[in-house]
Amino acid sequence: MTQAILTAHSYSTRALELVIEALRTLYSAQRRHSEIRQTIKELNQLNDKELNDIGLCRGDIRNIARGDSTLIKSESNVNLKGWV
Repeated sequence: MTQAILTAHSYSTRALELVIEALRTLYSAQRRHSEIRQTIKELNQLNDKELNDIGLCRGDIRNIARGDSTLIKSESNVNLKGWV
């Protein structure tokens, strides 16, 4: 009888842990989505010159907000300076 009670308690505890973990994951995803939207909103408020000053164009905004670091240029071609 004790074993049955302990097993039932273990299953109910595990089920509760899974529900809590699912809620944490959902909350985290919602918060991340909110941060992405806020970043996009703020970057869209910049004009084209300001975006160019920080090395972005309008087409990069969504990818940068989502954290795609492949678009971030670490160095530029000095031969093209002033031409592009």
